[in-house]
Amino acid sequence: MYRTYFVAIIFLCSFTVSMASPSDSILTYYKNGEFITYSQVWVDVPNEIMNGVVDDFLYQTKYDLDAMFGWALKDMKLRKEKDEIIVFNFKSTEYDEKNDVIKNVGDVEIPNLINFPDIHVDDRMTKTVLADGRTKVNIDVLYSDNFLKKTTGVFYVNPKRTDGCWITLEIKVKFGRFFDFFITKFTYRYIMEWRFQKVMHNIALEAERRKSLIGK
Repeated sequence: MYRTYFVAIIFLCSFTVSMASPSDSILTYYKNGEFITYSQVWVDVPNEIMNGVVDDFLYQTKYDLDAMFGWALKDMKLRKEKDEIIVFNFKSTEYDEKNDVIKNVGDVEIPNLINFPDIHVDDRMTKTVLADGRTKVNIDVLYSDNFLKKTTGVFYVNPKRTDGCWITLEIKVKFGRFFDFFITKFTYRYIMEWRFQKVMHNIALEAERRKSLIGK
């Protein structure tokens, strides 16, 4: 029932968008122990620019974490910024090219309660260009200490005009035992949902910045 309701909302949003000016949206629901978030953002750039940004995102995720904090992860409070509910400290990333695995290390702290140092998260991101012109990136968390039990996602670049496209993200998150008890729907929106939307907006802003440089 929830899935049908979710699909109906997305269809309605898409239909409304086609009849009016594009608008961003985000929706989260909870089912079978998973938080499922769907985000869509309109970007006024050609497909080739958007794909260049996606390529840089994937490359820097593997090889240059510091560069990502200059744009893709900017203003997301992922490097020990003060917070009353939860503090993230995304410290390092290393790419295992042989196994196509991105190995991430970071800290998670619940202030005045508990600290989880050096949590390891291994993930894989795979880009595919589809026959219909869309770009698809599969996101899979293969291993995580404590914080995450399971996470999967799919990101799309969906060209709609020669100078515009939708970027969408559907991500499913299941937390580890301690965090599953701690994180309610309200808490999830506070610590996770806005970050998913923020990274989407950061990607869109970078694409629009690159478009503005053309011809200068």
